[in-house]
Amino acid sequence: MLRIHGQVALIMRIFLMISKSIAILVASIFMMTVQLANAQSCTALQEQSGADIISVHCGGAPSATVDADGRLWVTFVQNKHVYVTYSDDKGENYSQAVRVNEEPEDAEFNGENRPKIVVAETGDVLLSWTTKTSSNFTGLIRFSRSVDGGKSFSQPRTINDDGLHTGHRFDSLFLTQSGNLYLTWIDKRDMEATLARDEDYPGAAIYYAVSQDYGKTFSENYRVSHNSCECCRIAMAPHGVDNVAILWRQIYDSQIRDHAIAVLSAQGQVSAMDRATVDDWYIDACPHHGPSMVSAQAEDQYHMSWFSAGDIHKGIYYARYDLNSAMSSHLIEVDATPGAGHPSLATHADELKMVWKGFNGVQTQLKLMRSHDDGKSWSPAEDFLLTDQASDHPLLISTAQGVYLSWWTAQYGYIFKEVANVEVR
Repeated sequence: MLRIHGQVALIMRIFLMISKSIAILVASIFMMTVQLANAQSCTALQEQSGADIISVHCGGAPSATVDADGRLWVTFVQNKHVYVTYSDDKGENYSQAVRVNEEPEDAEFNGENRPKIVVAETGDVLLSWTTKTSSNFTGLIRFSRSVDGGKSFSQPRTINDDGLHTGHRFDSLFLTQSGNLYLTWIDKRDMEATLARDEDYPGAAIYYAVSQDYGKTFSENYRVSHNSCECCRIAMAPHGVDNVAILWRQIYDSQIRDHAIAVLSAQGQVSAMDRATVDDWYIDACPHHGPSMVSAQAEDQYHMSWFSAGDIHKGIYYARYDLNSAMSSHLIEVDATPGAGHPSLATHADELKMVWKGFNGVQTQLKLMRSHDDGKSWSPAEDFLLTDQASDHPLLISTAQGVYLSWWTAQYGYIFKEVANVEVR
């Protein structure tokens, strides 16, 4: 009899645990629904306004920034044109999108290769993107700017200065505190020259150019490194008021694709270059899986998050890197489940946040973790948002007011929502 009572009690505890889990799940879904109540899919917009509507909810691979006055700016690609729109109510309503390139061009719009946008304190709106020139992974690094508050944009121009019909792709754009505008990209000019000598050249190279007048003019192209991976986004973060640090996927020993880090100056000097991750990912292919990086609290230290399928590490990882010691610390496995990927980091008010994409077998899950001690420890991962339809990479945008999620899904359209701080417990 005691055994029966014990079994009944165990069954009741399991039932209560399941009921509690279901209740939490239902509450989470309800909160997500409330949070996205004003979201609007492209399909719904097209039904209301016609199939030819130009909208941030219908465009490809949107990227966002928030200017010094709190205005949200978003750029996206639609129908072979780059567009810019803005919102003064944190994404509830948007201005009529302005076309940047009058002549259509095959601008890239995917998770790793999207248009970039920066707004200077002067009000100048600065844009970069990659335009494909063939189906064989060739392209040009393009740039345009607006000096009238986004009402009109300059004729786009090509920033790579080699004049070659080869690969120039995966651009990244960053404006320093002093006003130096850095534009980095993956470049195959050195591969072309090496192959012409009948020599092997694994991968591509990293190049950059700098503008010190908000994009009116640019420097010559500077090489950062030979033998980079050919197809992963480059992460950028400030180094002092003038320079930047960059993190990218590099090829080691001809076959290993881990990450390298370096500091770039406006005069073309490259320093502190070293290997930042040691995963030993042996792959002769393009992972299409770039890293994320933001400044840590200590000078010359950076938070990094990345994906690997290496012999040492598999999944999403976090570490804090010190330029002075060329060493990483606080390495943790974030998520090693199948389908996890594309992490993004941001900081605000001494809280470090990380989001990434997961998959539960049916739905894409946006996962969220937080650290209140500069990456030494982290909260448990929590489900942040869910969708059972197609979606872009999640991106975190750090602003003076807080951290915001920038994410496009077929189900909800473009989402720009605050990732609120929580109390330390």
